[in-house]
Amino acid sequence: MTDLQTIEEMLEKCLPAASEGYGLLSEAMRYSVLGGGKRLRAIMLIESFRLFSDDRELEKYTAHPFACAIECIHGYSLVHDDLPAMDNDEFRRGALTTHKRYGHAMGILTGDALLNYSMELITRAGEELEKNKPDYYMDNMRNFMHAARVLFTNAGAFGMIGGQVLDVEGFGDERVPDREMLATLCELKTSKLFEAALCCGAILAGADESAVSLLGDIGRLMGLAFQIRDDVLDVTASFEELGKDIGSDEKNNKATFVSLFGLDAAKERIGELYGEMKSKLEVLPGDKTAFENLFDKLFMI
Repeated sequence: MTDLQTIEEMLEKCLPAASEGYGLLSEAMRYSVLGGGKRLRAIMLIESFRLFSDDRELEKYTAHPFACAIECIHGYSLVHDDLPAMDNDEFRRGALTTHKRYGHAMGILTGDALLNYSMELITRAGEELEKNKPDYYMDNMRNFMHAARVLFTNAGAFGMIGGQVLDVEGFGDERVPDREMLATLCELKTSKLFEAALCCGAILAGADESAVSLLGDIGRLMGLAFQIRDDVLDVTASFEELGKDIGSDEKNNKATFVSLFGLDAAKERIGELYGEMKSKLEVLPGDKTAFENLFDKLFMI
């Protein structure tokens, strides 16, 4: 399985040096991305690639830059999510959030820079592929472009950002959100990047459409389970355990699976989703141990 240290080294290498650019922007970018985290999306993308290909050189030229790009996208989303206009959180991973460390304006600009930098990483990787491995370029550029579209579509207005809109503004009326409405929010805000990670890795490795679709389903279920798990931890864990503000949902008057259906029902739903993910995973080819271990670690509660 791709280890955390490998991802950290990749990110350390690909991000601009703290001394580059203007003002404290590069330093803030590194602070926001390199400050810890599970690196789930990057690991999932690479492990998804490995289900369908053992070509480590192709992995280096395609899956690795995509893994770094998705971490930059995830990092930017957290920076903006923590801003006063959103969740107004002061801590993330045990340290000050980016806007508390560098100021509100720099928080906005850092998020903007990370999103744009993810695009730079992908386009630069395409150029490197064409320059250094022209045979790979000709054979794999269609998959490369397909994966890029999936990544940025899932992160965009009708994916992750759309979910953030629902999270911030609600559902446009005075109805109390039901389970289906909350699932829609979670599937956009959280699942879409998990879907992107799993689908992009498979696409880059040349997987067929049915396998990519199945991985998208697993990503959707995983994101929903992950968000419900986050709701549970928001009311059961301590600051020391999570390294971030606790009770943020209640503070911001947000409806969650826990607030609407109770702690036991939320935990039960995680178990149901966990079972569905495991069942779908069995259909896929290759060594699935990395995913099995990851699901067990995250969702066996």
